[in-house]
Amino acid sequence: MLLLAFRLFKKSIIMILREKKQFTVFCLMYTILIFWTSYSIELVIGGAGTGLASASFFIALGVGVSLSLLYAWIIVRRNSKNIATLKCIGWTNRDINSLVTGFIMFTTIVGFIIVVEVLFHYVAILGYFLSADPAGGHLVTSLPLVGLLPVVVTFIIFLFFQVMAILLANRKILRVRPIIALKRVGE
Repeated sequence: MLLLAFRLFKKSIIMILREKKQFTVFCLMYTILIFWTSYSIELVIGGAGTGLASASFFIALGVGVSLSLLYAWIIVRRNSKNIATLKCIGWTNRDINSLVTGFIMFTTIVGFIIVVEVLFHYVAILGYFLSADPAGGHLVTSLPLVGLLPVVVTFIIFLFFQVMAILLANRKILRVRPIIALKRVGE
């Protein structure tokens, strides 16, 4: 069973990478949203401008939910003929839902990895230049633009959004009928 799940996840990665434009656009949007939400959390924790930071946080969450649901809808809508074809050759709704889940989760995970990678490089470069102080080489202790904890919290929040998107995608997958794939055969 675990091997089958791994195969489906692998197939979903291969299929999503075929749609380079869609994957790139949504991956970058997730990256921006994860960073924006993390930065808002960092501002709220730091106490700097809590009213504006709170508003920014809730706006980012609203955009995140909307983006997640939109992405799930686009995936199912654009691939409805492929889903119908897979149903014709014997794939179950559960298998197809696993495939779409892989699409959604892979995009979110890649966005999270990009945010973490950019923040690590930011801290490394800034730390390098600030530690090269000729007056004594003291290290600055507050280097990170955004701490790792707000990024992880944001990632967990976005995983919850993705669960909502997966539930939406599952409802859409159940509505796709195999006859859609067969309509083209007779024309």
